[in-house]
Amino acid sequence: MNLRVETITPYVPGFSSLKAESIDLGFNMLRRLDDNWRNGTNCFDLPGEKLLGLFSCHQLIGVGGLNQDPFMTNCRAGRVRHLYLGQCYRGMGLGTLLLQEIIQDAVIHFALINTHAPHAAYSFYERLGFHCLADQDISTHRLQLIAATK
Repeated sequence: MNLRVETITPYVPGFSSLKAESIDLGFNMLRRLDDNWRNGTNCFDLPGEKLLGLFSCHQLIGVGGLNQDPFMTNCRAGRVRHLYLGQCYRGMGLGTLLLQEIIQDAVIHFALINTHAPHAAYSFYERLGFHCLADQDISTHRLQLIAATK
């Protein structure tokens, strides 16, 4: 399988199809990504932010990004956003590959990374070192990049 990960926008060929698939499966993350990009509320353009696409040959098969966490304004917190892998590509380690690329070098800008994952993705994040945050509504999981100071 010829794979590559690169910076994208929602205008990249294949995004609309992937978005339609995600909506058909009951997920709204790519719809929100598209809406927020078009209205300018989130274009992944602040320091440390990126929006990546995973391609197999020339087909977009996955999307995900990293933002400054808008819910934690006074610390170095990042947030994994809009992570979606095409249904027929799951269970092959490709989601792991994409998430690893998303958080690569994140420690330069962030001390921790949060996400709000759908329940079906809890074990995925936990296998990659994220810890469940049972006491929070805004975030379900956190990856500590830098040890907290006392």
